[in-house]
Amino acid sequence: MALPPWTIELLRRGLTDVARKAGDAETLDKLKQQATEILQDLPQTAARGIDAVMRSADAGKKSVQRWSRKHTAIAVPVLNASGTLQHLFGDGVPICDEAISAGVDIMRGDCVSGPAASERMLRRLQRNLPVGGDYSIAIANNFPAALTAFSMLVEHRSIVVHRSHAVRLPGGVPLPEAFGTLLPVVQEVGGVEKATTDDFDGFESFCVVWADGGTYPVEILDFGDRDAIQAVVLPVATFTRTAHEEIPSVEAILTQGADVVMINGGGVCGGPECGLLVGRQEIIQAITDSPVWPALQANEATQTMMSVAIETAAASADNIPVLALLDTNEENLRARAERMATRLSGSDLIQHCHVAAEEARITANGRWRLPSRQVRLRHQSWSAEKWSEDLREEIPSVIARVDGEELVVDLRWIAAADDSKLAALLAGESEE
Repeated sequence: MALPPWTIELLRRGLTDVARKAGDAETLDKLKQQATEILQDLPQTAARGIDAVMRSADAGKKSVQRWSRKHTAIAVPVLNASGTLQHLFGDGVPICDEAISAGVDIMRGDCVSGPAASERMLRRLQRNLPVGGDYSIAIANNFPAALTAFSMLVEHRSIVVHRSHAVRLPGGVPLPEAFGTLLPVVQEVGGVEKATTDDFDGFESFCVVWADGGTYPVEILDFGDRDAIQAVVLPVATFTRTAHEEIPSVEAILTQGADVVMINGGGVCGGPECGLLVGRQEIIQAITDSPVWPALQANEATQTMMSVAIETAAASADNIPVLALLDTNEENLRARAERMATRLSGSDLIQHCHVAAEEARITANGRWRLPSRQVRLRHQSWSAEKWSEDLREEIPSVIARVDGEELVVDLRWIAAADDSKLAALLAGESEE
């Protein structure tokens, strides 16, 4: 079909106009400018796209790394923000670097071992014993092993526990049942009220075991000329006296007149998990001479680490991490809690947060309490219980307390250097 003449004329005029404008210098300049702008924008657009892809890939990489760490980690570090030092999931406080270094040197296996090494270690330990008494020390695998080792004395005399001291030790075991299976019987005397010497009138030669379960301090009795050994069990104790007089120490209890003291080497004592028996030399000698003692004795690495921890604490409490946390003042905790609350308030995951001032504890039910500061939080979508469970599965694992709908994060047992790491985990921020 042929085009009408008027259509052909319109096309001719349009092409003529386009040709005329294409030859116009001003029009060419505009086209060049627009093309240049498009070309300049292309690298920026591409770069933004590449950045987005890289950020996504980096986030994916970190997610995979975190997943891998969670499922392959054997030793999972802990940030103990529960407010209770002796927590079921760990205290989260390391022992001092000097003790770790000494223990690693021994575990390498290229050091002197056997009787010569044990004798050298005993001499070092003797230098740290309280002055003014003929004392000795023995280190068992753990706290229960120390109690079991003490039961060797049953060959020579009756072991008696006053009912007012039949407390539950950490782990829930009552004191009369804590001496292992080597004892035929532990005799109980008196009532639940305060102990007196009259409660022991039925015994001539005996060993009485006192225990500080956290309710009342131990009081050593005066039995006069009676053949009595007084032993004290301290689940919470330091080796030497500290500024915290409410926390018992081996030094203080021996000074009061105790014959032997059994303590946990971990916790506030600042060493590795082990059991310490400290007391009159003839009593400790009777324990270590027993044929059962080699099975209960701590290995050389643990003994070395405990010895170095005791020496370090005697030189400066600031060098023992747990004692440094004990000495952290309230103003320091307040400032850190406020900084953390300010940071967490800017997180999209946090619905609400504020600072509280409750007491922290060494044990869940004991009298040992210290002023502290907490950050109380609410998640945008999770319950406090679910949030707490999720944090325990992180690397490092975070132990927090749940109070109703709030997650309570206590800073008493958190080192200041770990505040940023803790805040990042609470805010759901990725860690390198």
